[in-house]
Amino acid sequence: MHHLITRRTLALLAVLLVGIVGGASATAAIMRSGTPVREVLAQSTNPQGGDGRTLYLQRVTIPGNTPLAAHTHAGTQIAAITTGVLRYTVIKGKPVKVLKPNALGTKPEFIRTIKPGQTYDVKAGYSVIEPAGTAHQVQVMGATEVVIYVASLFTNGEPVSIPYVTAS
Repeated sequence: MHHLITRRTLALLAVLLVGIVGGASATAAIMRSGTPVREVLAQSTNPQGGDGRTLYLQRVTIPGNTPLAAHTHAGTQIAAITTGVLRYTVIKGKPVKVLKPNALGTKPEFIRTIKPGQTYDVKAGYSVIEPAGTAHQVQVMGATEVVIYVASLFTNGEPVSIPYVTAS
């Protein structure tokens, strides 16, 4: 009986190990394939002063050397790049502001605007302010993944990203 329990226990452990290793491999494969991961860290529907809107805080991780298709957002977004370099191109709409933090909690320093037709490499430590409806595309430059913390304020029910199709 003792050997039967041990064999069953070993078999169960082997199955669990295969599942864990397989899951980790699948996650690594997804990241290698260029699929970004969007995690909602906090969300509030109808926050005080924002009736009819949803406030989000998200972390977006984009694998190295990954381009994202052109898109817009239905509301304003503020995004802080914490790792990597993000090549940011504005296609159409209002300019996007690039900022960097200042010491002692003062107002962030203005770096530049990215106007329609312009591209700029946004480095770790910098932030962008994306006006609602501005069509843009981004690409991770280099092998280092980009991690972005994003605060968004959208009308309730709006998707976090809307594909932008250019007229041919």
